[in-house]
Amino acid sequence: MFAIGAVAIAYSMNLLFTSVNQSETVNAPPVLRVKQWSGYMVNLGGQNSSELVTSVSASWIVPSVKPSENNTFSSVWVGVGGYGEKTLIQAGTEQEFVDGRAYYFAWYELLPAYMTRITSMRVQPGDMVSVAISLINESRSTWLIEVNDVTRGGHFQKTFVYNSSRLSAEWIVERPNVDNVTSTLANFGNVTFTDCKATIGGRTGVIGNFSYAQLVMVDSQDKPFVEVSSLDSFGSSFTVSYLEPESVEQVHTDAVMPSLVCTSASSRSSRKVNPAQLEATFDA
Repeated sequence: MFAIGAVAIAYSMNLLFTSVNQSETVNAPPVLRVKQWSGYMVNLGGQNSSELVTSVSASWIVPSVKPSENNTFSSVWVGVGGYGEKTLIQAGTEQEFVDGRAYYFAWYELLPAYMTRITSMRVQPGDMVSVAISLINESRSTWLIEVNDVTRGGHFQKTFVYNSSRLSAEWIVERPNVDNVTSTLANFGNVTFTDCKATIGGRTGVIGNFSYAQLVMVDSQDKPFVEVSSLDSFGSSFTVSYLEPESVEQVHTDAVMPSLVCTSASSRSSRKVNPAQLEATFDA
């Protein structure tokens, strides 16, 4: 979790599935309608232990969030693991509107540890960022997280020892849990993931080179919060677009949904941060 004042944010959620739709188009991927994630996922299902994920990467332009009466949140990230099990290593950017201010920052998280804000980098709307997570020493379970702000020249990299399942790779826009309640999704407009790649079983390719699923974030009435585009012709790019709610506050969407429940890793920690520090570092 991460806290702004008294607001604690958890970045890796329980995936609550409402339905699985298979398009009528031949060879179209399954569409999973879920509670908090949207984007694409490659899931290996543990069927072949020799074909595990060893890297995931993508680039995107940090979206700008619109002002809102209530506090609203959005996270854009790539990750390894977290589908139906308790490991998840992830990194990305946060875009939120809290207490009348917009905040933007880069972060990483290795569950169940706290989310860590990357204080050495300043990211702003319109910046092109690239994020990569790579296993660099398999015998020692050593991972490298790299975050680059291509626009401003900012760079972050750090190695970690982490025991990941390595069973899935994700490219996600998320509405995180805030104070143990599913947050209201910020109006981020749209964000386009480009150059989405993973290395699985020693083979590096784009999303379209693997067996993948599309994730669409919906409320308890199965109404979508976002629209997720198809992959482009290269299988490496897609766009997630915010949909204006018709009515009903989004924060009331954590009622129990019918159908399949798939539990991903979930952060339970909490950490306090001085709001003034955020304003000085991450002003919009």
